[in-house]
Amino acid sequence: MSINILPFRVYQVLSEHTDGDHALPMGDLLHLLRTEYGLRCDRRAVYAALDKLRAVGCHIPEYQDDGEGYRLLSRPLEPSEVQLLSDAVSAFPGISQRQCQRLLKKLRRGLSRWQRAQCRPLVIGTPWRGVNQEVFLSVEVLEEAISRRCRVQFQYMEYGMDKRLHPRREQPYQVSPYGLCFTNGNYYLLCRYQGAKDISHYRVDRIQSLVLLEDQTVESLTPGLDLTHYVRERVYPFPGEAVRAMLHCEKDLLSDVLDRFGMETQLRDNGDGTFDAVVFTGAAGLKFWALQYVEACQVLEPLWLRQEISDTLRTGWESYQ
Repeated sequence: MSINILPFRVYQVLSEHTDGDHALPMGDLLHLLRTEYGLRCDRRAVYAALDKLRAVGCHIPEYQDDGEGYRLLSRPLEPSEVQLLSDAVSAFPGISQRQCQRLLKKLRRGLSRWQRAQCRPLVIGTPWRGVNQEVFLSVEVLEEAISRRCRVQFQYMEYGMDKRLHPRREQPYQVSPYGLCFTNGNYYLLCRYQGAKDISHYRVDRIQSLVLLEDQTVESLTPGLDLTHYVRERVYPFPGEAVRAMLHCEKDLLSDVLDRFGMETQLRDNGDGTFDAVVFTGAAGLKFWALQYVEACQVLEPLWLRQEISDTLRTGWESYQ
């Protein structure tokens, strides 16, 4: 093996066996280079490799500064960052168990063996795991299509009573893709059918047999439509125009309102344990959200939406009688 690879091997040994709490004396470093990578070299060669690593930005203190040996103190991701990202991956249900484990392994690869041992799995993960093995491929193709402004074709899947994914319809979907967003625990494609006005949303983990239609250009977005603003205005990924709505809520619901609708929400304290909030969001999503908090929240305006919620509650009450 060429000695030119020595700096890389030294980096691998230090990455795996050292951190802020663990150092390697030169003797141990030479031993690990020999036993793990079959490299027999002298101290001078390792000193030169350490200098090269420092020259490209690796934080490896000199022995006289450390007093215990050599250790790698700089990493692409800190242990706390790896823990946070690992928890996010574990909590995301849109990928299979195998894909989840593979991604977790990659995230933890840059930590030392002691840091990996302390990177504990999420206490409660997701109640289910996706079975679609094409998720990462779909993301790749969709990103390419969005970048090249090409239309795409795909099958959209739904679960049947056999708990397996089946095509929603026989004919594939053909859409103009505009972007991807993550909301309510799922990854969505924002797209539009040819000639349609409204934006459609499709879960990426339900998309299969995705094909990039290189000879078909996407339709331009409606003038003035900003995707970031569009997504922010919607409580849930339902189509339709955003509306100005006024909510009357119990004080205990304040954090939930701000979490859901953002800090730009206009608030008025009524002084009686309630507050009013003015929000701009999609009507269908707001209705779905308000029904979950029916005991602590009323939609005051618009009146037509208030009436629609009232009719839904009445129908539900009759169904439970």
